[in-house]
Amino acid sequence: MGRPRAFDTDQVVAASAALFATHGYEGTSVDDLVTATGVHRGSLYKVFGSKRGLHLAALRTHLDHEIHPATAAIATLTDPEQALTAAIASYDNGPAAGLLLLAAAERAPRDPEAAALVAEGVAALEDALRPSHGDAAPRLASTVLGARLRLRAAQPTATPSKEH
Repeated sequence: MGRPRAFDTDQVVAASAALFATHGYEGTSVDDLVTATGVHRGSLYKVFGSKRGLHLAALRTHLDHEIHPATAAIATLTDPEQALTAAIASYDNGPAAGLLLLAAAERAPRDPEAAALVAEGVAALEDALRPSHGDAAPRLASTVLGARLRLRAAQPTATPSKEH
């Protein structure tokens, strides 16, 4: 029988999600993950299988703990202006959509599991806007996400690590 795990998996996933949301998948090295989490490379691989496995776990957690709660709150708003304002605020304050958007741009085109998680996040926003905006919900969701992407592009982050 092996030793019990000496780290909190949820904390590792949260720390990793913050890195991926800031630097993207390609801009985050395994060494960056080791440094940020304080967990040895071998332990990360044992629990998550790979950097990709940790990224998928971070994206899943991001959806469950940030995107879905935000979209559930938006869905309760029937006034179109309030719902759109809430959607914009939810996605522009902090990294709420950062990980989702980076996964959409970087990983979804070549990783079907990442693509499915991204599609889930986008659909959640569309569904949340449907009670207040009806058939315009998909267009407005794209507008909200596009505005977040433009905001992110206007505020570059620190230089990403060189080693991947």
